Amino acid sequence: MGNGPVKKKFTGGIPVSLIIFNCYANFIFCGLKPVPPPEGKFCDIWHKPVDCVELDFRKGVCDLGFGPVPLRMNSVVNYLTETADRKKIIVEVLHEHRVKITYPDSEPRLFIKTRDKDERKRRWEKAKEEWNGFFE
Repeated sequence: MGNGPVKKKFTGGIPVSLIIFNCYANFIFCGLKPVPPPEGKFCDIWHKPVDCVELDFRKGVCDLGFGPVPLRMNSVVNYLTETADRKKIIVEVLHEHRVKITYPDSEPRLFIKTRDKDERKRRWEKAKEEWNGFFE
């Protein structure tokens, strides 16, 4: 039991704080980047007659029933477009298969992506080609 100063030994290892900082930096700066959902036909099936719209988020074009108009991205989940009389329409992506569209002076409406019958077949053919490419 000495009264002398306490000596710290350096074991040659990497400090834990440096490891935590490195993991945090990699998570923030090298993580997965958000990607807009693919294009498709979305329908409001709760209102009769069924109302459908065409949305292409990656190209920035939408057809809400009055012709193709530009779709401006505010964030990956919020988009903005305008009607012919300059009223703003807000398109909010809730899920890859669901969007909420708020028309001016009306309640928001939920639109669900319709399934293309040939889409599953095309995806299967593409996966089959990639699988066969591994064994050639």
